[in-house]
Amino acid sequence: MGSQIRHTTDWRFSTIASWLGVTCACAYYANSSTSLLLQLPVSVAILLLLFYVIKNPNKHVVLVAVCYLLLILSLVPLSTTTLLFIHAVMFSAVFSPHFSFPKVMLFVSLIMFAYGLYHFERWQGEIPWITFVVWFFFCSMNWFVSRRIVESLNMHYESRQNYKELQAAQHMMAIMSAAQTRQHISRELHDSLGHKLTALSINLDFTKRVAPNDVAKSLETCHQLSQEVLSEVRDIVSVQRNDSALLAHALKEIIAMTPRLRCDLALDVDEKRISQQHTLCIVRFCQEMISNTLKHTQAKEFFLHVSVEVRGETELLVAKAWHSQKESKLPKAGNGLVGLTERMAQFGGHFEQSLENSQLLNVMTLPLELGKE
Repeated sequence: MGSQIRHTTDWRFSTIASWLGVTCACAYYANSSTSLLLQLPVSVAILLLLFYVIKNPNKHVVLVAVCYLLLILSLVPLSTTTLLFIHAVMFSAVFSPHFSFPKVMLFVSLIMFAYGLYHFERWQGEIPWITFVVWFFFCSMNWFVSRRIVESLNMHYESRQNYKELQAAQHMMAIMSAAQTRQHISRELHDSLGHKLTALSINLDFTKRVAPNDVAKSLETCHQLSQEVLSEVRDIVSVQRNDSALLAHALKEIIAMTPRLRCDLALDVDEKRISQQHTLCIVRFCQEMISNTLKHTQAKEFFLHVSVEVRGETELLVAKAWHSQKESKLPKAGNGLVGLTERMAQFGGHFEQSLENSQLLNVMTLPLELGKE
């Protein structure tokens, strides 16, 4: 088996055109009226099979290939035209990503052999070798061209997905940078302006107590104004230090940029306790899990749940991710998973994978005390 098809290109129109052409040709050159009637269910079955392949290009590949081969062979005794070899050309194109060249050509040779064996008497010993050579050449070239096209489309799809992930990461980093700037400004307001306003308020309060009655009222007004200004500064500092929506916002941005995958996000945490280091680790974890799901599966749903668990005397931030496709074995760890494991270890956490009820469960844990400012 070769590589999976990852692109989402629609082949319906070209498939219908090819199928319609070969179906009309086979009907025109039918051996008899009975053969013409028998062609109809076979041709319809081939069309349905082709639509299944278009919609599910990586499911039950061997079974679908065998069924397609048998349907083509069943057309051989029903028509005299060699145009039914168009199905052989389509076969080589459809399964070029999944089967090697020798395997596909073996199937094509079987179709041609069955056709030649059935029509040998009609040819009266004069086998049209040039016809077989031409069709074999078309099947061969179509395998090479289709394989290169699929590889190119897969690369384009992966590049587009990587670009979207990069956009999401840049957007998240911009948010985190803005949050850091706000926190820096809030600290400066609190440490500089806040302290001075507090000192001013204390001095005004003392002065109004010893001042003559004719200026005490004015000092009281100034004291109240200083208290209001100090209160507003504290409110501004509190608002600017509030990063409670940073994690949810970043994850929602990533999900919004994810194609053909319905994502279920659950955040069962008090985000005020989540530092920027926590946020960055969870976002990287989410990106890696979504990327692996898109690249290596045909899953339609993705689940990410983040919660806080108490183990012993330690509070841990736990993120769990899984997808809807059933798995039978753990995947081989690539550079992405290795990098994710190293990132977790850097902050005192860890990453692990396990199979539970045929579902691949990815779990990331981090100590909640991480990165407190």
